[in-house]
Amino acid sequence: MYQNFFSPGHLNKDLMKIKLSKEKTYSICTCGLSKTLPLCDNNHRKINKINNTNYRSLKVTPKKDAIIDMNSSKWKN
Repeated sequence: MYQNFFSPGHLNKDLMKIKLSKEKTYSICTCGLSKTLPLCDNNHRKINKINNTNYRSLKVTPKKDAIIDMNSSKWKN
């Protein structure tokens, strides 16, 4: 499934498996600096001010319980 959307060089070696509960909203880190990866801890706000960037968390609200594999080129494993 992932190979259809991502090239292997784009992903880190290890995927993070996370459990999502239905109708609960999750904030996923997009800057890679969260201490609670893959979830956002709002560390991007400080980084945005210092570096004049515009990182934001990715909001996800599943319609049913799910276990998903996640990864980002910004995350350091």
